[in-house]
Amino acid sequence: MNGGTEPEGSWRLQDVPCDCCGAEAADVVCTGFDRLHGLPGQFNVVVCCECGLARTNPQPTTESLATAYPKSYGPHQARPRAVAPVGFLRWALVNYRNYPLGKQAPVLVRWLMRPWAMLALRRRRVLGYVPYEGSGRLLDFGCATGKYVGRMAAAGWEAEGIDLSPEAVRLGREAGLVIHEGTLPGTDLEAESFDVVSMWASIEHLPGPMATLKAIRGLLRPGGRLLIACPRFNSLSAKWFGSAWYGLDLPRHLTHFTQATLRQHLEKAGFQVERAWSLRRPGFIRRTFGQLADERGRVIHGWLAHSRFIAGLLGLIGLVVRRTDEILVAARRI
Repeated sequence: MNGGTEPEGSWRLQDVPCDCCGAEAADVVCTGFDRLHGLPGQFNVVVCCECGLARTNPQPTTESLATAYPKSYGPHQARPRAVAPVGFLRWALVNYRNYPLGKQAPVLVRWLMRPWAMLALRRRRVLGYVPYEGSGRLLDFGCATGKYVGRMAAAGWEAEGIDLSPEAVRLGREAGLVIHEGTLPGTDLEAESFDVVSMWASIEHLPGPMATLKAIRGLLRPGGRLLIACPRFNSLSAKWFGSAWYGLDLPRHLTHFTQATLRQHLEKAGFQVERAWSLRRPGFIRRTFGQLADERGRVIHGWLAHSRFIAGLLGLIGLVVRRTDEILVAARRI
């Protein structure tokens, strides 16, 4: 360990079997430590010998999970702002995603403007604006303070969130958002009551993602959509940096998905994958260099941590070979 301090409260580790197939046999592919908060222990990342799913093992016990998220944990501190889409993005959402934000243009105008609208809607920053469906009920799982909840509520959705952190839930509620405290399974939400459920950078934090996916399936109406974004375990950056890769975030990330193992998980939970996107995350690369600079004290790492050009170039290489730092998957309940 790198000299991490003793944490407050419970901190115990346990060995766990594969969440997908239940097998215990696994190969260790790398070993790391908590570079973000310095919690004690070394954490192996292992790949299941039966189904290929990667997991952190040993990992914190259920009682210890809260200790892995100290008060300084960034996502639980940011105050959400509900900003409605404006300009051409708003127009594109109304005309091509059925958002209730205005009147649709004539058919001919929509046909002529479609190529430009599709370009606008495919930008990485706006992929979260999913097509408006059904009654417009959306649940964001692992919402933290509710940044995405506020964004979608401002865009016309009946948006709600759910998170385990009492502090994050409090901040979200103070902003006027509907945030439930808890997790899935375990929260009393109405079955088949949501049109869309999103999981932005949350599934990798779960000790049992299969149970959560099955619970989410029960909340979705038949044909409802699930969106998942998570780090790609077999990205080029993961190969280059190993245990130092920011996307591992040991020990908070407990399950490490590739596109294939995420599809496997979803299909076993009762979903059909519709589409997958490769997302560049230059910030992952810069933060990785930043962690290396703090750890090793090399000037080159510090310089690379501030170079948007180098991070963007490395991210572009990952995009070309479809091994970016992050994947986004859209699936339907079947």
